Amino acid sequence: MKKNRMLKALIVVTASWCLLMKGVVADEIKINENLTLYFEHSGSGDTAIIFIPGWMMSTDVFVHQLSHFKDSTKYRALSYDPRGQGKSSKPVEGHTYQQHARDLAQLIDKLQLKKVILAGWSYGVTEQLAYLNQFGADKLKAMIMIDTGPKITGSSRDEWVWYLDNDSDGYAQWFTEGIIEDRENVVTEFSKWMLEKPTPENLIWLSEIASKTSSSVAAIQNATGFYLDYSEDLLALEGKTPLLYIVRKEMEDAADKWIKSNTPSATVAYMGKHLMFWERPDEFNKILDDFLSSIDTQ
Repeated sequence: MKKNRMLKALIVVTASWCLLMKGVVADEIKINENLTLYFEHSGSGDTAIIFIPGWMMSTDVFVHQLSHFKDSTKYRALSYDPRGQGKSSKPVEGHTYQQHARDLAQLIDKLQLKKVILAGWSYGVTEQLAYLNQFGADKLKAMIMIDTGPKITGSSRDEWVWYLDNDSDGYAQWFTEGIIEDRENVVTEFSKWMLEKPTPENLIWLSEIASKTSSSVAAIQNATGFYLDYSEDLLALEGKTPLLYIVRKEMEDAADKWIKSNTPSATVAYMGKHLMFWERPDEFNKILDDFLSSIDTQ
């Protein structure tokens, strides 16, 4: 009986996404002989806003943003599944954020996008900063960073980081070894943590998305992220490229300290939990629209 209830809940959630996604086009593009990227897009503007999902996630999480831009003639909203995730190819190699950034550069080139706003979420921020590090800001009209800072590890929980350098709290090990040894528990607990409302149907939905990424790939992606620090690349944009940070409320103190010290001209908003753009789409999209309006006048 419990399984039947879960199945019905999943069907309801899936049906609601289908209604939201009217006007959103699904497509794929061949990057090379080993990699085809799945992507979804809406709107018809000259400026592309590319939403980049985080660890083990897919385009599905940006359903409300893609729907929001479906009638836009100013912006083209696009989200894609990075290699190893979602409906994109599952090659054996290349699961670093530097390589993800090279895939993103190929996607931008093949779609002939000239004006781009990168909008990464979670490890998707690391991916967009890896793009900035390798390819510069020539094509970037703005940068939107959703709930992740420029580096992954630090010496204190007072810093805007995910993990401690010495892993004294075991958090890094749990996400790296744990996803291989105890996958179901890690996915379930991580999903609960991301949500303000971890209902059974929401947890099923996130678990289904995560199931498209193998545990080995997830562990590699997480481990290779430990060494990355793109602070200098982000600092170089200060006063030159519009920046928007949208951060979960519980990280406000740490994030606010870093942002004010390093990129004080940036626009900042604090709200909800890690998946705030999905759980609070109206509030999130209003922040997004206000930011876009501000840079349109520049």
